[in-house]
Amino acid sequence: MARLETNFATACATALALLLTGALEPARGAPVAAFGATDTLEAARAALRLKQFDQAVAALQRPPLATDPRAQYLLGTLCLAGLAAPADASKARGLFEAAASKGEPRAAFALAALAAHATPADPATARRWLHQAADAGHLEARRLLEQNQLPLQADFARLAQDPQVALALVIAAARRDDVDALARLSPLLPGDAADAFGRTPLHHAADAGAAAAVAWLVGHRAAVDARDAQRITPLMLAATAERPESLDALLQHGSLVDATDAVGSTALFYAARRGRQAQVERLAAQGAVASVRNVGGWMAADYAVQADADAVAAYLAQRGGAATRGRVPGSKRSLPTDRMQRAAQGDAYAGWPDVALAASRRNAAPLRSLLANGGDPEAVTSSGIPALHVAVAAGSVDAVEALLAAGASATRPDRSGHSPLGEAARLGRAGIVATLLSHGVDANTHGPGEPAPLAAAVRRGDAAIAGQLLAQGARVEDGLDGQTPLLLGAARGDAALVRLLVRSGAPVDTRDRAGRSALLVAACRGDVEVAALLLEARARVDAADANGLTPAACAAARGHEAVLERLLRSGADVRQRDRTGDTLLTLAAEGGHAGCVKRLIEARAELNAQNQFGDTPLILASRSGSADTVDALLEAGARRTLRNRDGQAAADVAAARGFERLAARIPAT
Repeated sequence: MARLETNFATACATALALLLTGALEPARGAPVAAFGATDTLEAARAALRLKQFDQAVAALQRPPLATDPRAQYLLGTLCLAGLAAPADASKARGLFEAAASKGEPRAAFALAALAAHATPADPATARRWLHQAADAGHLEARRLLEQNQLPLQADFARLAQDPQVALALVIAAARRDDVDALARLSPLLPGDAADAFGRTPLHHAADAGAAAAVAWLVGHRAAVDARDAQRITPLMLAATAERPESLDALLQHGSLVDATDAVGSTALFYAARRGRQAQVERLAAQGAVASVRNVGGWMAADYAVQADADAVAAYLAQRGGAATRGRVPGSKRSLPTDRMQRAAQGDAYAGWPDVALAASRRNAAPLRSLLANGGDPEAVTSSGIPALHVAVAAGSVDAVEALLAAGASATRPDRSGHSPLGEAARLGRAGIVATLLSHGVDANTHGPGEPAPLAAAVRRGDAAIAGQLLAQGARVEDGLDGQTPLLLGAARGDAALVRLLVRSGAPVDTRDRAGRSALLVAACRGDVEVAALLLEARARVDAADANGLTPAACAAARGHEAVLERLLRSGADVRQRDRTGDTLLTLAAEGGHAGCVKRLIEARAELNAQNQFGDTPLILASRSGSADTVDALLEAGARRTLRNRDGQAAADVAAARGFERLAARIPAT
């Protein structure tokens, strides 16, 4: 089965493990330099030993090393671990594949590890790479194959006998958002299990922003307002996460927004300290009070000032929680003397000019007065945020109108390169988007550091703003990190947005960097409605990604029967094969999806098709342990005697996996 998305946290851990277990040593079977000869890799290895990663990368990328499989393997491990640049799993995978194609066994082993720890896991691909590594002389690969294990695979049943180890495994699963592992491991723990600091797995999932894990844990009776040794709740930690979804999950399950920690700080304080605008707004919408003070007398806005989060501070000020102290906790910055009295009155905080302060208020009358008396519409805060951006963050349409009427630039970016229109689309400020567009702002305006406004609206799931932008000529091709708005809409499963984009002329067959079309994304999600919309718009039914995976193949592999049926009725080719030679029937059988297997048999899929490893649908169904799938194939006439490249027939595979009853039903004779 083709590899799907890789869990980056696991990938980095895998890469580091590979580095520590032999990346600096020559591969077994590799040519050895003659005595006295200079090893071309030595300069790079020396740099790695000294942790001079930039120098190592430079050496590995220069000819002749650039095409050397050993160098490609080393460079791949560095890319995967993010030791010389941000972690790039896709680039690492490409380097490993290039090295493996030239016989580098460690690269094949690395690919096996990546497939074993992909999201979702891809054990079939992992085993194939493991076979290649073993054939090339990799001893660990041979050992794992003999023990029927995959790389870095934990024996949970054995490890979890120790309560502390079980807790550590649950916490690790919670932090990496691995719901499957949580489901297996959580029953091994008492409901109040916590680490040495009193933090439960829910605390850790919230801290990591692992929204799926948070939702799973609270849905399985985790204490939503559990407190650690410092009386910190999961909601407080979720308020600091980069994305707000874990916070949303806790709020939906009734987490207390006004709970305080040991020093009297609420979740709002935590969000403000990290400058998390979305979390601040969600907490406020649930009743969090901005004017609450902790035991030190500080308000959440004080911490926003400390973090240079001007937009957050402006929002809190508008809700009655302006910073009031001359010095922020832990900060060496004080308010200027001539601002102290006004700050104490809650009118402003450090370094903000009057126009910017007024722009943060919903009531635009003071702002209009300032502008009429010579106030600068292009005023910026002490940290370089233009007044117009402050008004956008505060959600004040009147303030935006007043600034534009006074001559403020409608397209001036902030210090991060974000445009007013892009910020309004990202924050869901529909009224402000309409105002900016009515003042002649191009619907495609965005800074180099932000997505196109349409992509931002689609990613947010805001059909109203997307409609405004499209009506004003937004380009449907402009996206985000290789994702077009249509791909983003399909990934969200938002049929309304997908319909709007298709009707607006969005090309239905554009691909992301991995070659995935919107139809493939919908099929992999099992989204019948979105898939139907795309098919009606004449999306290519057999458009494959870089691994040769078609929409029907992904639906079959994941057991999405309804989507598979819709694709087959639209002409999906059951003979298609991916890069490893798997057919739709092979993939469905491997997953043990009996319903999909039966439908593909009806569609006259080739019963005995063998992939490049010699595996047939029956062999893979036997490996999955699915009796229904095996029975369906046998009843259709699948050959029992065919063997794979390892000389195993279906019965052998079932027996090797411990499926003795299943093996007895499919004797090889």
